[in-house]
Amino acid sequence: MRTIFYDHCATESAQPGFRSGEAGLVLPHPDGGLDSDARVRIAPNSLHALEQHGVVGQLSQLDFAIGSLAPGRDAVLSPAALDQAADILYQADRKTYGNTWEFKIGSAEGPDLAEPVEYRLVIDNREYQRTLARLQFLVTTAGRRGLGARFRL
Repeated sequence: MRTIFYDHCATESAQPGFRSGEAGLVLPHPDGGLDSDARVRIAPNSLHALEQHGVVGQLSQLDFAIGSLAPGRDAVLSPAALDQAADILYQADRKTYGNTWEFKIGSAEGPDLAEPVEYRLVIDNREYQRTLARLQFLVTTAGRRGLGARFRL
């Protein structure tokens, strides 16, 4: 089996097997619909750290106004759940200090591959900390404004 590690210095598009995401405010549209922005870009490092540290699982238990946290899908946290989301993100920051985290992200095999491939990532804790802080700010801002927060992970 061949192992491919995520390269923090390479462009994301050149690294299949690793996902990125985004998060933003959900804004009411004048015609009665909803709009969303993409205020927080979630790099593969942070997205996979959120998954592997169990943060996505904890957020999944909260009240979603639209959808659920599924890979590549939009999900909107209801305003009532934003304080809990902020607490979860704040607690997640505790895992960013003093340890090196390496995770298996996925694998691939098939007739078009010479050998099976395993995708691994060593978490860049500083980048993850910055993303957690941005997500905390996003959900607290949404909460203060009575808005929802959209995630695409």
